[in-house]
Amino acid sequence: MPSFRHTLITICSVALLTGVSSVSVAQDHSRLPQMGTTGAGFMSVERERLIGDYYMRQVRAQAPIIADPALDSYLAELGNSLVRHADSVRYPFNFFWINNPEINAFAFFGGYVGVHTGLIQEARNESELAAVLGHEIAHVTQRHIVRRMQEQQRSMPMTIAGLVGSILLGMANAEAGAAGLYATMGMSQQSQINYTRLYEQEADRIGMGVLANAGYDPAGAPNFFGRLAEKYRYVSKPPEMLMTHPLPESRIADTRARAESMQRRNVAPSLDFHLAKARVDARYTRSSTESELQALSNSTDPFARQYGLYALAIRALDDGNAERAAEHLAPLLAQAPRNRFYLDVQTDILLQQQRYDEALNLLRDAYQRSPNEPVVTLNFANAAIEAGEISLAIDLLRHFLLENNHHILALDLLTNAYERSANRAAMYETRAEALALRGNFKLAIDQLHTAHNHTNNDVTLKRLNARIDQLRAQLEQAQNLM
Repeated sequence: MPSFRHTLITICSVALLTGVSSVSVAQDHSRLPQMGTTGAGFMSVERERLIGDYYMRQVRAQAPIIADPALDSYLAELGNSLVRHADSVRYPFNFFWINNPEINAFAFFGGYVGVHTGLIQEARNESELAAVLGHEIAHVTQRHIVRRMQEQQRSMPMTIAGLVGSILLGMANAEAGAAGLYATMGMSQQSQINYTRLYEQEADRIGMGVLANAGYDPAGAPNFFGRLAEKYRYVSKPPEMLMTHPLPESRIADTRARAESMQRRNVAPSLDFHLAKARVDARYTRSSTESELQALSNSTDPFARQYGLYALAIRALDDGNAERAAEHLAPLLAQAPRNRFYLDVQTDILLQQQRYDEALNLLRDAYQRSPNEPVVTLNFANAAIEAGEISLAIDLLRHFLLENNHHILALDLLTNAYERSANRAAMYETRAEALALRGNFKLAIDQLHTAHNHTNNDVTLKRLNARIDQLRAQLEQAQNLM
């Protein structure tokens, strides 16, 4: 399916490579502090969740979030496979992609974890990608942002808004954020760095434990960090993230020592990882040339070959050459006709060729096997809209949203379906929900008032009035949250 993109914002970002460990590799790792067990007196978990929800709405409105069912499902399954092996999980986690070529991932209040497309391009296997996610999950479960806020509040009392703003600015742009933070807080740079190192040390330790317990290779952490450090060691102008968040040997050695103390796993290569990476490469980062993808498609390595063919199919499709895309995809479909990555591209090929009945039949069969699975359902709904089967699309999306009520792409598709059905009241009501999820409560309320003017149904009018009251309360809560 085509992606839905928004404008760039750099907020709420926890730098992947923040800080270092100054602990000797020979030191007993059990002596590391358990910092995540406190902080409840400073901020309740419920307030933390509400602040996270508020900031996520701002991210949806302004960040280049990728709305891509195949990539979203892969990331959610990978992330939640790690969360299931983490302790101190207080709420469901939400994982999302940011279309940004920088190598980074970030986490913030409420279990939200964002991953830059540049990260999966740099990772060589799923264990390396999972190592970064495990690190970010540990930041959340150990409540590191709350702990930082608590410590800074002791240094110089401020409003919660000031503290959150300073911290999140520093996470987004370490150099600019740190300068503002030190000036505001009156703290020395060295004390702040040491404070951050403790959190990074704990996130490394806990994250690697989660990684190993979930069945991934714990060596993924030192392999990834070590390769990054070596790659940019002699570069005259390395990426800004590495200049502000260095990777000295002490941290790499520490993660390597931890990995060696754990059971090494021979993890089988993940086809989904390679296909997700190929999809990012072909559609978002475009880091490989056409000739490089052609070479991969002729490789004797089956994973390299599938990577190349899949990426070439997407490139051809996005260039408007459905026939060429079908040629690249055909051997992959023959090998795995139910693979959701292939199904997604095959659907778009059929739609581009206006073979609507074939697309609907393909997806109807898939839906019967996997009802409400995101990739299948959203492609099915999109195909139904394109084919003019509006009632089918509405039924699919309404059922899907019962379990996924914060799914922006589903709401946008449903808004489109209602518009084509000439159901103006439902169109404005659904659009209001999407606007609210993007933090625009005022415009969402206006849309509900407009919906009010397009219906005489008493039940609908009562529902609209009740939702207006709810959004007004949410707007007031957001304004008073800080």
